[in-house]
Amino acid sequence: MGQYDGLTPEERARITEIQDLLIDRYVEQNEAREEDDNARVKEIGREIKELQREKEKIKEWATT
Repeated sequence: MGQYDGLTPEERARITEIQDLLIDRYVEQNEAREEDDNARVKEIGREIKELQREKEKIKEWATT
């Protein structure tokens, strides 16, 4: 059984969208880190955590 078998197509699409957003945020965070923009690094870090939480909530639905 696949990791997302219990999810609707919309939920799977949202996970894909979140994964794409996470990639973008990690790239932005690395760029901010290279520019020594610590405030931006922290802000992006919070966005990353929120996206990860949303992704985990959706994945939990697949197991219930």
